[in-house]
Amino acid sequence: MHSFEDEWQESEPANVQPTPRTNYSARVYHASTSRGNRGHNNETNWRSRGDASGGDHQRNRDTRRGQAGWEGNKKIINVVSNNVGRIIGKGGSKIRDLQFESQAKIKIGDSSGAETAITLIGTDEAISKVEDMIKELLEDRRGPVKETLNNSDNTSEFFKQNDSGVQVIDWDKLNAFYDEQQQSRWQNLPPIIKNFYKEDPTVTNMTPAEVTRWRLANNDIQVKRTFDDKPDLSPIPNPVVTFEQAFKQYPEILDEIYKQGFQNPSPIQSQAWPVLLKGEDLIGIAQTGTGKTLAFLLPALIHIEGQTIPKDKRKGPTVLIMAPTRELAIQIDREVSKYTYKAIRSVCLYGGGDRREQIKALSKGVDIVIATPGRLNDLVVTGYLNVINFSYIVLDEADRMLDMGFEPQIKKSLYDVRPDRQTVMTSATWPPGVRRLAQSYMKDPIQVNVGSLDLAAVHTVTQKIMFVEEDDKEAALIEFLINMDENDKVIIFCGKKATATHITTELCLKGIECQSLHGDRDQIDREEALAEMVDGTVNILVATDVASRGIDIKNLTHVINLDFPRHIEEYVHRVGRTGRAGKTGIALSFISRNDWGHARELIKILEEANQEIPDELELMAKRFEAMKLRRDQEGGGGRGRGGRGGRGRRDRW
Repeated sequence: MHSFEDEWQESEPANVQPTPRTNYSARVYHASTSRGNRGHNNETNWRSRGDASGGDHQRNRDTRRGQAGWEGNKKIINVVSNNVGRIIGKGGSKIRDLQFESQAKIKIGDSSGAETAITLIGTDEAISKVEDMIKELLEDRRGPVKETLNNSDNTSEFFKQNDSGVQVIDWDKLNAFYDEQQQSRWQNLPPIIKNFYKEDPTVTNMTPAEVTRWRLANNDIQVKRTFDDKPDLSPIPNPVVTFEQAFKQYPEILDEIYKQGFQNPSPIQSQAWPVLLKGEDLIGIAQTGTGKTLAFLLPALIHIEGQTIPKDKRKGPTVLIMAPTRELAIQIDREVSKYTYKAIRSVCLYGGGDRREQIKALSKGVDIVIATPGRLNDLVVTGYLNVINFSYIVLDEADRMLDMGFEPQIKKSLYDVRPDRQTVMTSATWPPGVRRLAQSYMKDPIQVNVGSLDLAAVHTVTQKIMFVEEDDKEAALIEFLINMDENDKVIIFCGKKATATHITTELCLKGIECQSLHGDRDQIDREEALAEMVDGTVNILVATDVASRGIDIKNLTHVINLDFPRHIEEYVHRVGRTGRAGKTGIALSFISRNDWGHARELIKILEEANQEIPDELELMAKRFEAMKLRRDQEGGGGRGRGGRGGRGRRDRW
């Protein structure tokens, strides 16, 4: 399973018991490490540390400047001692946030009793602000009470005596009762209208040979029913080749497309739009940067407007789009905002964002929910969001969500979703986990593969390899950045947050402007980093793999793999940040002897994209394979990937 080291960690809401004194809801921030000792670290083994905190020097300077204003009035409030930990936060992270945002000082008293006295120091305005923030933080996180299956308290019928005479739950009866109640709930829901497609005569008249030639010429598109192709299922629709063929019946949609300046549909869009407009479930497998977002978004807008009950009379949102990372969720939300259609509104739900504001937006009424699995699960479990009303569901970057371990949250959140919904799944790869997810949530899906199912990098990127020793990587990177063109735009991928922090600090000390994006940075800082990269304020972004998928930075010219990723799939997605929308790009990977375990996989990627394969890379691959063969013959295990085998032993690479 993918390591969580470089991903934002979203968790289920804490099971906090309400107290008589405070009944306020809180924004809860999850920090994977303490924020102490940020900035430049003088330890020489910075590259080996995987849990060092990030470096936001400006924020700490601002906090210290604010301390000068802490002299002033005092106010003491009492808080239940069990809740003090929520004010302090992990490693003191929350109390620092509270002091920074309010410019008030917080002193925690003795917490050994039932209540703890907390002293607030500062101006009247600062004290009032921090008091409100603490009240909000300690508010009961539970949402509205969920509806129960029935109003009866008689549950004795769901128990039975086992062979030993002990009373146990009769799971067969309980499950049957639950299924009956769910069927009753679903039957009371309004029917879903899913078919909005009127095929253009030109598309209808395409012969099978013409369709085959078109699919072959457009990245060898493969289209099929994923599972059994039942005889009563409708035939797979032909692709559309113009926007007008897909949306002639929806001129407002066409107008919005024209505003964006697109010339022709991308291959995935050409084949996906007829499938989705017909109301079929779809699995879209394509590389990053191929237009998958628009492929599922425009049919979603038509689906929302086309239902029998008006939007303002529905009991909840209509469309749910799940994304693996906050950045991708925010980017999808921005895509939605570009298309003004029938006053459709959306909300973006993600951990690290203001939970209270997100709940407020939901309560005002929205049509589209874009969410990361952790925050979605939070709001579903606490009753603020009922998934039974969703009739169009998208699992975007499904392989990434599984890699990050979100399958339990997905299943828990979608437990009540109605079975007659329309479901879309996008993925860059087709591993067994994604297939399992498709079997669980989709009905007779049509699978559209753009290109081979084999792992492949985009062909508009030139992939270059540089062989360097581990200790020489930093100098090689700085030399490249000093000599880069002023119009170049670069993402530097690091394997660890500590590495990203160190590189960012070193570049700043050398006067090289840059931004950083990794899991130790606050959400507001991450958004600012991405915004400055997008608008051109800075041209260098130092990042971990949180930026390897879904991030779309216009005119990105270079991707630099300072550290080779742990999984070859991440290499493909990193490379896919450049060479997008028909433009070209360069990917430069620093390879050291520690990366020899990836050499053979990398060669396959380079061969598929017709890239130059260095002789040294071939030699690395052969040496690694010979080492593994020797170990197998000796009956040893060891750690071949890093070149070490057994205790006190190093294989010659």
